[in-house]
Amino acid sequence: MLYYNFYGYEGFKACFGLEKRDNGTVVRKNRILLGHLKNPALLKYCREHNDYALLRICDMADLQKKTVEAILSSGKNDEKLPHKVELIGETYYSSKYETDEFRGLCEDLDKHSIRYINVERNRVFKMRAGKFMRELILETEIGKLLSPCVVNWIAGDVFTQHWCTYTHGYTSGIELHVNDEFEKIYDGDYCKGDFNSCMVDRNRTSFYRDSVKSKAAYITDKTGLIVARSILFTEVTDQDGRKWRLLERQYSSEGDDALKRLLVDKLIQEDYIDGYKVIGASCHDANSFVDVCGNSLSDRKFEIDCDLDMEDTLSYQDSFKWYGYNQNKAYNYENSSFSYTLDTTDLNLYGDTDEDEDEDESLWDEYHQYDCDDTTLCYLHGNEINVDSENLDDFVWIESKEEYHHKDDCVCCDNCGENLLEDDAEYSEVTEEHYCCKECMEKAEDEFKRKNWYYSEYDGEWYEDYTDITRINIWNESEGIYEEKSISIDTLDGLIENEDVWEFGEDVFDKVNPSTNLPYGYKLKKEMNHEYATVEETV
Repeated sequence: MLYYNFYGYEGFKACFGLEKRDNGTVVRKNRILLGHLKNPALLKYCREHNDYALLRICDMADLQKKTVEAILSSGKNDEKLPHKVELIGETYYSSKYETDEFRGLCEDLDKHSIRYINVERNRVFKMRAGKFMRELILETEIGKLLSPCVVNWIAGDVFTQHWCTYTHGYTSGIELHVNDEFEKIYDGDYCKGDFNSCMVDRNRTSFYRDSVKSKAAYITDKTGLIVARSILFTEVTDQDGRKWRLLERQYSSEGDDALKRLLVDKLIQEDYIDGYKVIGASCHDANSFVDVCGNSLSDRKFEIDCDLDMEDTLSYQDSFKWYGYNQNKAYNYENSSFSYTLDTTDLNLYGDTDEDEDEDESLWDEYHQYDCDDTTLCYLHGNEINVDSENLDDFVWIESKEEYHHKDDCVCCDNCGENLLEDDAEYSEVTEEHYCCKECMEKAEDEFKRKNWYYSEYDGEWYEDYTDITRINIWNESEGIYEEKSISIDTLDGLIENEDVWEFGEDVFDKVNPSTNLPYGYKLKKEMNHEYATVEETV
């Protein structure tokens, strides 16, 4: 049975073939999707249930939508997962976690973590959002079948981004704008931080005002500075003649994907768009659009009206980059009608450049969005990206992988200081820190408990709260005395219930004198006190 039609070897190469990056590196396209389709455990499951929906997936947007729906359904129908975890309007199910009335929001509004209840301990904790979602996924039957790269992508990239956006929504002062102020969104004085855009402060905005039908879409913070922006093409046509309002690739302060998502969400809520460029998509991905429900539009061939003369000003285009001069159209796909490409920093169709533009041969930095002399292959949320070799401040070298990864995807072992991917780290609910291995985590937990927790000598264990500890008298046969030891209240209650210890007033003893059924020396002590009292009364 054919589970996915690649339309021959050429079709397979188009979707998953090797591509050469600007720095000469050869990489596999869509490797996460390919890993999903090649997953033997998932194939076996689909055969057994005669349901191949999870294998009939054509692109990353489709992968995200169908796998998340399957995870939600799998958890809901599993009796072994009785506890509800409510996050961003969806209900997940778990055997060990649940959420309270805060629905995952931390009281300190930590945008990277989730507040949850550990059911077994009946205590509130918080955990990094990606780590928490990964555990929820792996509790479900479907989650256990997904390949690790898919689980890490959904939890560490997709969900983490959505969660940051969701928590941003509780931050006051964010305001949406849709207007014709193109000069403003490309002016560095109005933008907060670095937007990693090659068109900032280049005076190229006449393209959007004069040559195409578009709007400037952006959000500002409480200070009035722009924190995320994009171009909204208001009249886009697909191959079937349907009209769309499509949002181009988004840019934000320091490349923050959560701010990009917040811009998209606000545009959807106020009904400004019908679809948008996938958040985090590369400037090379011309067809990575989805509709407002998250359905892939990669099979749509879009075009816009674009009126350009040879000397008219250009602005670098991420999607509608194939221009048909005679047709006055720009396309998001290569076709026989195009005569110029608009993914260029050239000033016009003649190929002129800005006077101060470096004319030397250069490479393209996909992260910072500018030309540079040399690039290094890095990873951003699991995706390969070429970055200026002289500007790697946002990337961390992972020695175990011999790779650079974005700092937001990495943590540092709190014990030995080793850098590692957050998805590969061990997370301690005791210290609320990450560690490179269980040995480092256990060592750090032991040290933390010694400094902050309370030790039960009887149990040989540490307890977080001093109210969990009490005292017991243990008989030392060789010394002939009782020694007072610390013991957990739960343990002591169990001993009392099983009648393994003896209570006398507020004191508890593990052994008594078999001849008197009283603690050793107890009778003598009481008699002496009684005689003393009698003497006192006589006098």
